[in-house]
Amino acid sequence: MTPIGEQLREARERKGLELDRVSEETNIARRYLAALEAEDFGVFPGDPYAIGFLRNYAEFLGLPSDELAQAYKNMRIQEQPVPIQELIPKRGPSPLVLGAAIGGGVLVLALALLLAFGGRKGGSEEEALAHRAPAEYRLEGAALEKRLYAGDSIIASAGAEKYKLVISRIDDAVTLDSPSGSSRLMLGEEITVDLDKNNQPELKILVSDLAKKDPAKGALVRVEYASPEAANKAAAAAPTPAAPQAEVAAAEAPKPAPAPEPAPAAAGAKGAVLFESSKSPYPFVVSVTFRGPCMFRYEIDRKDRDERYYRKGETITVNANNSVKLWASNAQSAKLTVQASGGKSADLDLGGPGEVAVKRIAWSQPEGGGWALSAAEVD
Repeated sequence: MTPIGEQLREARERKGLELDRVSEETNIARRYLAALEAEDFGVFPGDPYAIGFLRNYAEFLGLPSDELAQAYKNMRIQEQPVPIQELIPKRGPSPLVLGAAIGGGVLVLALALLLAFGGRKGGSEEEALAHRAPAEYRLEGAALEKRLYAGDSIIASAGAEKYKLVISRIDDAVTLDSPSGSSRLMLGEEITVDLDKNNQPELKILVSDLAKKDPAKGALVRVEYASPEAANKAAAAAPTPAAPQAEVAAAEAPKPAPAPEPAPAAAGAKGAVLFESSKSPYPFVVSVTFRGPCMFRYEIDRKDRDERYYRKGETITVNANNSVKLWASNAQSAKLTVQASGGKSADLDLGGPGEVAVKRIAWSQPEGGGWALSAAEVD
């Protein structure tokens, strides 16, 4: 059989279409289309996503989507290693044991049928779903993925305002009602939603699993913020949990003046020197504890980068040789501790609540000689 990716590419080229054009008409990101043609399935979050996009792309090109989806599943099965137990011949039971097992099985089956048809009061899965109360979910992190049913809703934020999205119907597609209007999403289709109607979409919504012939099974829907900026605004506008009364009283009580501390503890100041070395720079570690929701990005030694959305209570550790650049939304949420050799450490605050802050921690050579590890704000 011709490989899946080759079939897709040849069908597209026969129609004289470019990937950008296909992306516009199918609402599938160009990188996913290119991955399907290259059979680079590792870029997809999971098999349901790959199968959904494959079906949509195949239907758009006029190819048999069911056959291609089955070919993909067969390929994935072949990639799985066979357990060693399956390769060892199994010895069958003796005729005596087999006869006893069959007799016991018949008895158990008879009792099960008697209970099922004699004492059953009804209540199939479809009936249970029909009487299920609509559920409401909140988009509190960077993404939310749930199996939703008709009547379910999602609450999402755009800045300080909250908006409600409702799954009004599920048939061969998912009908979604939002502040921007109603949209129908086919399997594997992704759309953007402009909640506050400012021509800048805040959300991306994807249907990754849908049984067209059985709407009672609902649909697997993924909702995420369309950009880091949208996630930052929602996180900054999220209310900070109120502190217990005992903590408030303790915070308001007069405190004695703190004793003088050595220079490294004054690391919060702009351009502050954290540690000094008379010989040469040495590696250091930055531990980050998140006190609230925060989009956080870091760059190590000007080459290794990472960015993701963190929630309250999560922690990360960054190891650097010469420098690290840190970027945070809702800067007060990120508490930093810089650790060096010999057990030395210094605490570092990035900024205030809702503030976007960028700070660089790096080794440098002062005019007086030697080396200094300093923390400086970056515009």
